[in-house]
Amino acid sequence: MHSGSPEIRVLSIPAEHPYTQAIRPVNVAYLPDPNIDGNWWPHPAFTAEYWRAIPPQEYPAVMHVHFGFEHFTPAQIRELVDVLPVPLVVTAHDIENPHLADAQGQRDHQERLQILLDAADAVLTLTDCAAATLRDAFGVAHVDVVKHPALASPVDADRAPRAAVFVKSLRGNVVADPQFYRDISGRVPLDVYVHDVPATAELRAALPEAHVHAPMSDAELHAAIAGVTTCILPYTRGTHSGWLELCRDLGTTVAVPDIGCYADQADTDAAVAVYAAGDGQAAGEAAAHLVARGAVAYVGDRARELEEVRATHADIYSRLAQGGHHA
Repeated sequence: MHSGSPEIRVLSIPAEHPYTQAIRPVNVAYLPDPNIDGNWWPHPAFTAEYWRAIPPQEYPAVMHVHFGFEHFTPAQIRELVDVLPVPLVVTAHDIENPHLADAQGQRDHQERLQILLDAADAVLTLTDCAAATLRDAFGVAHVDVVKHPALASPVDADRAPRAAVFVKSLRGNVVADPQFYRDISGRVPLDVYVHDVPATAELRAALPEAHVHAPMSDAELHAAIAGVTTCILPYTRGTHSGWLELCRDLGTTVAVPDIGCYADQADTDAAVAVYAAGDGQAAGEAAAHLVARGAVAYVGDRARELEEVRATHADIYSRLAQGGHHA
């Protein structure tokens, strides 16, 4: 797209997330996120009523879904796509939703995702692994693979031959069993970072050596990650990880569970080691292997990658804005 092209209005859900802000091309304007008790979710644009209430002259050119549809039932999503008057773009970040613990919740998530994919005019994802799943399990004919943009610039830090795991507030897809972390620390020098919140009380009591902290600033977080050789992702489900991308921006290697597409996300095989999800001994061995190898600088040109990601989105938005809705 040229700088003189008219601006394309896109309803990106969400609009103000760091990922969506990073990928936004020039000459694309995102409609602002709603403010719903301080959050952007549940986004009203997932409801048919939202679209029925908008006069056609106020339609955006494109609706682009990233996250947030788990707040609605499959029936509501089906009703949305039946009435949606503009082209739909879907980026499949989470084929398995990390926030949903029960099997029925995952089935509902994948039913919602299937409805959106079936209705989409363009489908994107972050890895070849995820693209293969979208083709094989969801029947998507064409998937554009776009790399995750950089989240940090390299920082100067005294890197120790240690591993770290950032439990934060113990999100639902993070291993909660203290033995997992004890088993890791039996195989590699380990720093466990954990927020001082009620959800982490049992873990903090069981791991008195853990670093208990308030949420860090970006600078503090980047220094902590860059100060170790390896980070361990303690996940039990999910597909992709922004945390992995942050580690790789900072030259820190990553031990990843053998689920989702985490291993495929890395810029180089030298920067990852895979362990059996939930197995602390295996995670410790994977981390020890990486610590012995040492730090691995990011392989690739992040600036060029971001240009390519923005260009892909610009092409999709321009094509759909000119061509209209597939239905």
